[in-house]
Amino acid sequence: MKAVADRRNRLSWLVSRYGYAFVSGVMLILIQPPVSLYPLAFIALVPLIRSIDGDDLRLSFRQGFLTGVVAWLGLIYWVVVAMNQYGGINVPVSILILILFVLYLSLYTGIFTLSCAALEKRTGVPSYLLAPPIWVLLEYVRGVVMTGFPWSFLGHSQYGFLPFIQAASITGTFFISFLIVAVNGIVCAVWVRRRVSAVWTGVILVLIISSLAFGFARLQHRDAEPRKVAIVQGNIGQDVKWDESFKMMTVSKYYRLTFGLAQDADLIVWPETAMPFIIEREIPAYKYVKAVPVMLHSRLLFGTVGLGGNGSLLNTVYYIDEKGRTAGVYNKVHLVPFGEYTPIVSYFPFLAKITAIGADFMPGEGHAPISTDAGRIGVLVCFEGIFPYITNETVRRGAQVLVNLTNDAWYNRTSAPFQHFAFYVFRAIETDRYLLRAANTGISSVIDPRGRIRGKTPIFTEEVLRGSYALKDTMTFYVRYGDYFIVACLVFLAGMVITGMYGKRKGHKERG
Repeated sequence: MKAVADRRNRLSWLVSRYGYAFVSGVMLILIQPPVSLYPLAFIALVPLIRSIDGDDLRLSFRQGFLTGVVAWLGLIYWVVVAMNQYGGINVPVSILILILFVLYLSLYTGIFTLSCAALEKRTGVPSYLLAPPIWVLLEYVRGVVMTGFPWSFLGHSQYGFLPFIQAASITGTFFISFLIVAVNGIVCAVWVRRRVSAVWTGVILVLIISSLAFGFARLQHRDAEPRKVAIVQGNIGQDVKWDESFKMMTVSKYYRLTFGLAQDADLIVWPETAMPFIIEREIPAYKYVKAVPVMLHSRLLFGTVGLGGNGSLLNTVYYIDEKGRTAGVYNKVHLVPFGEYTPIVSYFPFLAKITAIGADFMPGEGHAPISTDAGRIGVLVCFEGIFPYITNETVRRGAQVLVNLTNDAWYNRTSAPFQHFAFYVFRAIETDRYLLRAANTGISSVIDPRGRIRGKTPIFTEEVLRGSYALKDTMTFYVRYGDYFIVACLVFLAGMVITGMYGKRKGHKERG
């Protein structure tokens, strides 16, 4: 009977411990788009932090890893859709790619709990103090390692809570993640320990109140918007986008939508690869496109396939002025691994099938804005806009407005288009720039410099979104100084560790 009771107790203990990790993983899904239960973010990590055990480092790592597996399976399941439906990869291999990606991303949450447990045991500093800087540092690392994947940071869950996230214009998104983790830690400490540092709680409370006060004040400002934009969402399915037989249909659709609903605009924007062919080799189509801004007395920004000097393919954006001249060109710099190029294709040739039109693209040479008669336009192609350093660089180099051209048809009707859209609210706030977004199948939008969504389209509809915007020359603190907050987190963490180790050593000597 004792053996049975012991097994039951052990099972109950395992369920409670791993149950905490599972619950946190589910909540991390629910706080992100499209569900967007953003208030839940402030308690989403409480069960996970509760499960951290300094006496069992392996268990702590496994719990964090499990949270990551649950969360990432729910957040990026769309990888299978992109790989299978449009990449030509069969279901088993697509699922294998997803699993490998999820396991990699889950390492970060595993390292988070392991680090908190190990440092708490070594220094005596409670995990609720260690958690915020460790979480933020790991988000940063995830955003830069292996070309980076800064997708669904904790702070991104708050994209609709505009007063709270205006501080990103000073600190970047990482500060928002820091505050969220700090609140989770305090709630957990009150739950488990029944006590928490009054000083730390006071500091976090002051930071939150200050952020909200700054946010409400910043939201009172509105810019005059003298310029008009028309964003054309062609809704071309990925299954026909690169089909030669649909080439003229695609051109005709953009022509029809533009002339029907995009008149009287200062700028017309078509999405990434709106013209899905090497336009320099299609002279009649190129002339057809160049005629659009001439006839409408406007300007046209559109995506296509360009050619490099050595015949390489480029993901290109052209700017056509009112006289029909190609007055500006931008070539995408940060390409999508396995989407636009395959790093290991020499070892696995079959992977080349998942790149657009079955070939590798080459990167452009820099993130300089296009200088035009309509101002300096900072172009962000596809997921370039999820990287803050790219928007910062293009604004530092003079961009007066940001334009994101993308094709989210790869994701079909999954959560990915909604997740992708949320990042651009932060890019607008961080840079104090209007952000115009043209997406082939949606979500197209106009976002003002305070993150207010001035208009947006549904997904998988033919639309012409009309809006207004202004050119700006301001420079936010975050644009000037970048991710200095990461350095602050590193210094803060090092200070806590050194202080904790010194205090622990001193305590041992006094007892000895």
